[in-house]
Order: sequence, then structure tokens, then C-alpha cells
Amino acid sequence: MSNIDLSLQVDEDGFVCVVAPDTYRGFVDEDWALDDLLARFVEQMNRGSLFVAYPGSDNANSNLIVESESSPVQALREASGIVQVGAEGLWVTDYTQLSMAAQFADESPLAGYSQRLPAEPGMYRVTLREDAENGSTFLLTISLTSADTALEHLSVPWFD
Repeated sequence: MSNIDLSLQVDEDGFVCVVAPDTYRGFVDEDWALDDLLARFVEQMNRGSLFVAYPGSDNANSNLIVESESSPVQALREASGIVQVGAEGLWVTDYTQLSMAAQFADESPLAGYSQRLPAEPGMYRVTLREDAENGSTFLLTISLTSADTALEHLSVPWFD
């Protein structure tokens, strides 16, 4: 396993959000509803500009370990998406910032605390796994994939 030395956590709302700001279009409306925001997340995931999953509020602030290749750890659950990374890179942001971008057309999906992941421009598979042995740890794998890889999302993973 090859871990990337970043100190990350599931955000305080229980989400893991990975965004490619080059192509992310998050504005919904100044008066959006949660269903509208979740629909925008799904749309942006299917466009390849976002990966978001909801480990849940009980997992807020849990450890988030970034890997460049998947470890042999057994997972309780797993979710994946495909993100096209451009010149602006690939970033871990949070639900709060994405909700701000949904409300204000000129708001970036990134905040001062967002962290850039080591990903050069290209197509990446982003996979989030919950460690079966240590339920308070989540593994985020970022790995290059072929341009013909596609995953269609119908909803935000793990959001019930």
C-alpha cells in the first residue's frame, strides 16, 4: 500500500468530497433545497467533475487515509466514481463549501482549508472504502484509469 501523507478527515457534516474545479459547476439557486443540491452532486459526478459520498454524521471527523493504490484492507462498504482532472488539479473540499457554491454563482468549490491531492491532469478512479476492522477509518484511493471508463451515479453514495 502506498499512502499519501495528508492529514484528512470525513468533513463535519459526514461527507467526503473530491472535486476537479476546472469543470465543476455547482451553482443551483440562491434558495436551493437539499434534493436540488443532491441532484446537482449526481449530475456533476456523472460529468466527471466531482466524487462525493456520505459516510454519515456518525462518521464526521473520522480518519481519511489517501492511497495511490488500493490496500488489501477488507471494506464494510465501497463507492467509486470517475473524475477528469484538469490543470487546476484534484481537491478534497467539504459539504459546506459545495453548498456555498450551490447558493452563490461566483463561489468556488474550494475553500482556504481545501487540500490538493497529488494528481496530474488525466482520468482518475476515486474509491472510498470503510475499513471493516476500524470503522472510524476511511480509505480514499486515487488511481489513473483509462478514458473509456465510465460509472453512472443515480444518487450520492451512502446517502439514505
